[in-house]
Amino acid sequence: MNIMFNSDTDSGLILAAEECPPEKFSEYHNFSSYDEVIIRKLSAHGPVLVRGGRGSGKSALLIEAHRRMRMLPNVFPVYVSLRYLPLLQSDGQEYIGHFCELLSQSIQRELSERGLAHDFSSVADQAGLQQELTALAKSLSMRVVLLFDDAAHIGREKPLEVFFDLFRTISSSLTSCKASIYPGVTKFGIRFDVFNDSTIIDIVRSDVSAVPDFFPDVVRARYPRLAERAIFSDRLAPAQFANLLGRSVVGNLRGFILACNRFDDKEKIGIPEVTQCLLDMASDYFWPLMDEVAPKLGVYEALVEPAREVVEAIVEHATKSVRERTRGVAQDRVLIHRQIVSHYMKIFEILEYLGFVARREASRALKSGGRGPIFAINLCSLLDSVPSKRLTFEMIEEWLQGSAEPAELHASGPTFGHIKLPSLPEEHGLAILEKPVSVLAKSTAYPYGLTTNIIERLTGAGMTTVGKLANSSDRELDRIDYIGTAKIKTIRDVVYQAIWM
Repeated sequence: MNIMFNSDTDSGLILAAEECPPEKFSEYHNFSSYDEVIIRKLSAHGPVLVRGGRGSGKSALLIEAHRRMRMLPNVFPVYVSLRYLPLLQSDGQEYIGHFCELLSQSIQRELSERGLAHDFSSVADQAGLQQELTALAKSLSMRVVLLFDDAAHIGREKPLEVFFDLFRTISSSLTSCKASIYPGVTKFGIRFDVFNDSTIIDIVRSDVSAVPDFFPDVVRARYPRLAERAIFSDRLAPAQFANLLGRSVVGNLRGFILACNRFDDKEKIGIPEVTQCLLDMASDYFWPLMDEVAPKLGVYEALVEPAREVVEAIVEHATKSVRERTRGVAQDRVLIHRQIVSHYMKIFEILEYLGFVARREASRALKSGGRGPIFAINLCSLLDSVPSKRLTFEMIEEWLQGSAEPAELHASGPTFGHIKLPSLPEEHGLAILEKPVSVLAKSTAYPYGLTTNIIERLTGAGMTTVGKLANSSDRELDRIDYIGTAKIKTIRDVVYQAIWM
């Protein structure tokens, strides 16, 4: 998936695909052969979960599948964004009520936009929803496909069990459910068997040696100038450049686009320019992500500092051989004993979500005994810890080929010995909702944030916290001087990004 944004849509460089204007979606997005396989699976019958980290392209894939199914005569697709604050703040029957209401409204809107004659009644309970969905499919003589976006939130896991129970219950021979989830979803509930009740599709793009054309295709579609041989130095080819950036951000599309944007004003691109890009991405993109995500992690906010320590420990271990001069190139993958991963499970889930690491293999034998997963390490962080902080052609070749043995972390090793896990508090909601609205100002944590002028006007109108702003109506915002329809959308987009994962 390739996000293509014009200069007049600055916030689009960061904001989620579901906030892209529908009439601009096809103009701003281009899909590769890799994505086409996923889109076909989303369009096929049966329940599907698309799993990937922040900015990996989950929303864009669901939206594109929805757009294409709309053109099929025997399918009635409904895209439902679950970015709805009452869902995030409720559980049990209250969650079910909000869910049914939101889904009913989405179905009614889809019927209206398609000009289809069926009266879908608003329902407030699970049984009523099942009956209405069955009646809908039979009335239209179509297969109903429900695509749920942003179904999961790391900071509020309890409602997930309710969601997956609904997901399982409303799936039938007439209704197919699809949903996007993040790598750390583990709260599926007792009735939902993730392997028997769904097909999981992982969006994994960190291994550029396995899919060597994906990132070059993205560059050709989005940045044709960066695909021209003439602007590169003799030792750096366009395909190498694209794959190196893709591998550097462990395959994350949003990180990749932001990295490419740093070359807009470059007349000539060589290894020194790429080196500076990766170092800058480490300092002003990846580390600030932790600051942004921390207040929306709920009970897991306390794990942010240990997560920093885990990343630093992994990177230090992977670069140890270079510092000791036993290797010329740092190992870009690490094989970690499963006992360690189990002990720091939620931390690894958060790090995968943020793009500091990406799981390559689920299990491989360690030389010292035992088994564990292999994680690809973010090259931006890795290069930042190499003593010379200089990218070399030898590094590029080895990291793109992925041929070197991964570094190993053994169960009895001292690498994580100093990292202590804090006790987690009782679930108390998201800290981001209590933060002053000023946290949404443009910064390294919120490069797409609000201007000082807008923040002052919101504060003056009594919307002093992110929670108050999120709960405000469009009518309330419209009453504020110099805030109209366009500004309201910008504000909503920033608030959604601040609260949702």
